[in-house]
Amino acid sequence: MGKRNTDNCCPDPFDLDDDDAEEISPKYCQWGTSDNRIFLPSSKTTEVLIPGVYEIDSSPQVGLYFEKIPVKTEGLIRFPDTTSDKVVGEMQKFWDRESFFKEYEISYKRGIILYGPPGSGKSCTVQLIMQDVVRRNGIVIEFGDPYLFIDGMRILRQIQPETPVVVIMEDIDSTLEAYNESEILNILDGVNAMHKVVFLATTNYPNKLGNRIMNRPSRFDKRFRIGFPSKESRRVYLEHLIGTENIPKLNIDINKWVKDSDEFSIAHLKELFVAVVILGDDYAEALKTLANMKEDVQDKDYEAPFGFGDPGKSKDFYD
Repeated sequence: MGKRNTDNCCPDPFDLDDDDAEEISPKYCQWGTSDNRIFLPSSKTTEVLIPGVYEIDSSPQVGLYFEKIPVKTEGLIRFPDTTSDKVVGEMQKFWDRESFFKEYEISYKRGIILYGPPGSGKSCTVQLIMQDVVRRNGIVIEFGDPYLFIDGMRILRQIQPETPVVVIMEDIDSTLEAYNESEILNILDGVNAMHKVVFLATTNYPNKLGNRIMNRPSRFDKRFRIGFPSKESRRVYLEHLIGTENIPKLNIDINKWVKDSDEFSIAHLKELFVAVVILGDDYAEALKTLANMKEDVQDKDYEAPFGFGDPGKSKDFYD
């Protein structure tokens, strides 16, 4: 079970002690039955999964199970008039229009893919969507093994047929390399009759995916480029980190910080804050160090030659 990279735009939501070797021993305290004929020893039961983020796994002791992952959603910033804000709005509209899908007998599922440079804020957008669905008493599933996922969704829908589900497929290019690609594509195509599900994928390398992913509505219906923060977004984020009341106390020229950090990622902005404000490093030296650490990323690396839903090349924070 892996940990997620949050692109450093907000607090790390996964504080886990990874221990795949841990054995799971069921603790029986009651009997379970589905027909009042066969009774099985059972642990304490709950009618539905607690809203939150889960991984699907299995063990020899208990078989398939859902493991709830502790998350932190405090400190998330939803920047107005950005592509990130558009993505969140897109999801909210989807959840609010279930009746239209039913009326027109269209499968109630959606696919969104976020792409762009590392550290630009894709995971922040993912976390905002996670936060929204949990508030709707839904659950988030971290996608892993496709066969476990299919079995887990089948069981989930037997117990909770109408719970909203967001499936996170982070670094989907790596996922496609690690697992059976055709099985994953079948899942995205709805072969397993997914209902009330949003598939939300991210990638730093869209050109690795090709038309089968990037240009196939019904697999991923829309795609959004998450770019570097705009001038105004950098200002909002830096003021959030430093604290507007602390800027004059620390004698910080926020206008200079905003200007000097052009084309910095969210990760770079956070490190600039940590280096100068927290560790007391010289501003000019910290800026130079971070400028040298920037990846040589060109716009052409993120110009996918695909035709649907192209958001264009806006220099907005999440574009």
